[in-house]
Parts: sequence; C-alpha cells; structure tokens
Amino acid sequence: MEQWLKEIKVLSEKEPKTLEQMALKLTEEVGETSQAVLSYLKASGSAYKQLGIDDVKEECIDVVLVALAIYYKLSEDEEELQKLVNKKLNKWESKISDKR
Repeated sequence: MEQWLKEIKVLSEKEPKTLEQMALKLTEEVGETSQAVLSYLKASGSAYKQLGIDDVKEECIDVVLVALAIYYKLSEDEEELQKLVNKKLNKWESKISDKR
C-alpha cells in the first residue's frame, strides 16, 4: 500500500466525525471545488474570489481525502478497495471508448 494511503487510513481511524457528518463534509468539499473551478474560469459572479488552478487542485485533493476517509470508516479491506477502484476505472474507460 502506498504510504499516503496508509496515512489516510490512520487519520480516518482517528476521525471523530460520524459517517453522516463525513458525507456532509464531502458535499461541502465538492461545493468548494465547484466554487474554485468557477472562480478559476472567471464565471459570472465568481471571479471576485480570484482563485487559481492551484486552488482547484487543492480542493480536488480535499474531495479525494474525505472520500477515502469515508471508505476507511466503512472498510479496512485494501484488496476490496483496489478491486472497486479497478472496477470503476474499467467502467470509466468503457464509457470513454464508447464515445469515440
């Protein structure tokens, strides 16, 4: 397992938030990612925030971290995580291939 995944797993075990609170946190982080993208693209009503591409990247990582923390709240099975990631990657790839 990658070291960063180990760190996420350890921190997830220490996280006091409930599953419901973490799900709400995830939606908050997705919203912040959306705000950063809109600001970066200078969308109407969002440009004043003056967020750049680095802000978008950081918000994306926040989404990934919270999503993985939720997974680790539900399961510690690394093999299952890898299988699920592979399944979703294959699904994504097939959808992209179908559009070509």
